[in-house]
Amino acid sequence: MTTSDQILSVSDITRSIQQTLESGFSTVIVRGEISNFVNHSSGHRYFSLKDSGAQLKAVMWRSSPLRFTPTNGMSVIAKGKITMYAPQGAVQLECRAMEPLGAGDLQLAFEALKRALYERGWFDGAHKKALPRYPLKIGVATSPTGAAVRDIIATLARRMPAAHVLVRPTLVQGDGAAEDIARAIAELNATDCDLLIVGRGGGSIEDLWAFNTEIVAEAIFTSEKPIISAVGHEIDFTIADFVADVRAATPTAAAELAVRDQNEIWSALQGTEAYLTRTVQQRLDMLRQRIGFLTTKSALTRFPDELRHRQQLLDDYQTRMNTTIPRLLMQENQRLRALGQHLASLHPYAPLSKGFALIEREGRMMSASESLGAGETVSIIRQQERAEVQVLERALRENRA
Repeated sequence: MTTSDQILSVSDITRSIQQTLESGFSTVIVRGEISNFVNHSSGHRYFSLKDSGAQLKAVMWRSSPLRFTPTNGMSVIAKGKITMYAPQGAVQLECRAMEPLGAGDLQLAFEALKRALYERGWFDGAHKKALPRYPLKIGVATSPTGAAVRDIIATLARRMPAAHVLVRPTLVQGDGAAEDIARAIAELNATDCDLLIVGRGGGSIEDLWAFNTEIVAEAIFTSEKPIISAVGHEIDFTIADFVADVRAATPTAAAELAVRDQNEIWSALQGTEAYLTRTVQQRLDMLRQRIGFLTTKSALTRFPDELRHRQQLLDDYQTRMNTTIPRLLMQENQRLRALGQHLASLHPYAPLSKGFALIEREGRMMSASESLGAGETVSIIRQQERAEVQVLERALRENRA
């Protein structure tokens, strides 16, 4: 070493190496096996990718979406950029996206999460909430364009027209779907819904993967409202099915589990009416027989007038019963009909039958307090038609008393 040699600090060296590395590599795609995986409390994930010849440290920030639960030994494909963590002088892959390598690894990820949640007790029956017997408002988290939402709405309308349905349009597949499903469950929990249906139609394990994520499982487990999981067809099971309070084989089956058929309710009321009438009539017949028997006793022959009076009272009670029970049943029937009509009038589309039109913006109905902006595109909905319009000019109407 001579006095002419340039002396560099460790920071200078690492900074130079970092600049060389980051300028020499743009986006890279790496295939490897996960080891030393750590899901930090901050939400960031730290791990290594290795093959038979080497290993590479990697980090994945919490802002980067992850559709599966990584486990040590799982083969993956990771996409990101090469950086250097100067404090440790370590080369690392800053991972922006990562996927299991093939359907076999997806199944391994599914089994790993299923085993972990089972050990936490998230599948235990002790945590399952009972479905309400007569729900009047059902929240639905699913795609607004799939067959599932149509099947659910049609089935609920057929079985219990008085029930109100609140649909929260939700991503059910692809990037961001798991996070959107979790948000939908949280938002519907903040409403006055009696129970929730969460689901979609069938598909491959890749299509259904959003329902096999821990974020969706946690949203279902922590939900205050009972949840029916309706994911896929009869042969498809997801993590959401195991955590939910009730699992339905199909979206249609979920709607059938959510509400009782109104015809069954009417039949039960009629059966109750017949039972009450029969029971009271049997009691009256028994009392008449006892009175008839007592009137033949010599000790009671001195009281024929009193007995006839008692018989008259019984006849009077029967007459009053025959008029009171039908009247009460009729009153209850009228009350149920009025309740059904009132609930139907609360439906968001009810004003359409009176000649009004509704304005829909970005998939939801606008309230009277919201304003339209020039250039904005909205939908105008009438009873028999729907039109997409663009606001050309916005003018405030003068409020005259």
